[in-house]
Amino acid sequence: MSGRAESRPTNNLLPLDSARDDMLEEISYIMIKFFRHIRKSLLSEGKTSKYFKYAIGEIVLVVIGILIALQINNWNENKKFKEKERQVLTEIISDLEFTLQDFDRVINTRTNNLNRTINSINTIVDVLENDKSYHDSLAYHFRAANAYDIINFKTSGYQSLVSIGTDLIEDPEIRSAIGKFHTSSFNRVNGGFEEVHLDFYSYMMDYFRKEFTSVFVNDSIDKMVPNDFERLKTNSEYIQSLKAFLGVNMAYLDILNDATSEAEQLKKDIENYLK
Repeated sequence: MSGRAESRPTNNLLPLDSARDDMLEEISYIMIKFFRHIRKSLLSEGKTSKYFKYAIGEIVLVVIGILIALQINNWNENKKFKEKERQVLTEIISDLEFTLQDFDRVINTRTNNLNRTINSINTIVDVLENDKSYHDSLAYHFRAANAYDIINFKTSGYQSLVSIGTDLIEDPEIRSAIGKFHTSSFNRVNGGFEEVHLDFYSYMMDYFRKEFTSVFVNDSIDKMVPNDFERLKTNSEYIQSLKAFLGVNMAYLDILNDATSEAEQLKKDIENYLK
């Protein structure tokens, strides 16, 4: 009997380049080596019928072993898949929280927020159209009437999802809602801002520069004092411009409120999905 170590059989047809293939090869090698000894023993004893039975049993057991190994591998892969899905969705939740805070900043909490802008324009129109007297607080209203801001979206989680593939999200409704919010909803919000921005530079900017003196505090415009308040009262074009600018700001507010509700619902749905 040769003292040379028995060589391990290899598969020369396909390269074993994954952990799954290595595991299957290991199982097949161990089982084949075990049954080879039994076959040799049966053949040496002349037990041919038993040999064929063992050969069939060997094939069956090898197949069962491979199927079990595949099932274990699939379970492990699915576990990794779900963990990655959880990581990405958790990041998207964090992004939504940031975006919701910025919605609130633009709508409610910044000094000249959107609600204040709308209120100030209404106040100014009322004063001008009803020939009311000037008072110092109007300077702050004139400043707020010319203010607007863009939403800062955070999208790192969505970008990660896109780079991996949106099929990572198993639930089709969650997957669809995430895609819709980060595409059509983003476009609608940015479109609303662009309307305000373009209108301001189309017709409000001239009044901003010619009809007011800006008062700065800490390098920011604090208030805008009319150069000739009585002349503004009779300037019908200015009053109409204010009303037009009021319209685009109200439309922007509606868009932001809708996007806020959508973001809150998406965040809630993802959190429930991850429970």
